[in-house]
Amino acid sequence: MRESLHNLLKIQEIDKEINALHQSQVDFPLEIDTLEVELKNARDQLDAQQQRSEELEKNRRTFERDLEAIEADLKKHQDRLYEVKTNKEYDALQIEIAGLQDRKDDHETAILENIEMIEEIEAQLGEDKKYYREIEKDRQKRIDELTAKLNSIEKNVRAWERKRSAIEPHVEPGLLNVYNRIREVVKGGVAVVPVHKGACGGCYRQLSPQRLVEVRRADSILRCDGCRRILAWREDEGAV
Repeated sequence: MRESLHNLLKIQEIDKEINALHQSQVDFPLEIDTLEVELKNARDQLDAQQQRSEELEKNRRTFERDLEAIEADLKKHQDRLYEVKTNKEYDALQIEIAGLQDRKDDHETAILENIEMIEEIEAQLGEDKKYYREIEKDRQKRIDELTAKLNSIEKNVRAWERKRSAIEPHVEPGLLNVYNRIREVVKGGVAVVPVHKGACGGCYRQLSPQRLVEVRRADSILRCDGCRRILAWREDEGAV
């Protein structure tokens, strides 16, 4: 039984590796999705800034075209000042000129404001692009690593299963059956626990001196009365 317990502990370590690999098949895709969302959000933010810059540039060109038309219209009105014959016509023309001048001022102000905003956005875009390149490199590297690991999981699982199959014949069938049943119900699948400082290594329940002697002898399958795990003696536990 002692040799069976020793081999069963090896099987348990293998099962831990297999469980970890299967858990990775759940965790890795989730992490990949998270990283891809981070990249998409950063890209979307960059694109939105770029679009905002393009819209402002488009508005600036529109203001400039309108300004050219206003200035041409203003010049025509100013030239007509020398042609009017009456004070009434002159006053009416002055009012139109003042209105055009106000529009000209407003467009010039709008153009300057657009230029300032474009310069600010372009400066920020430079920083954002640099930041995006950095996180793209970092996140993509991690995505590639996780994808490679994900693609190799099944191969690694089969390798561990072959090692497990090689050890199974060296474990008494009854002990192996008990181990497999316990693994299905206990947390983390840990079915075999060592005795540590006179207590169960699973639930830390103190064991009686008689039970400690029995565990050390390893003549039969012994289970903790508390957590029902299989008890195994640690060589460094010392004498009872």
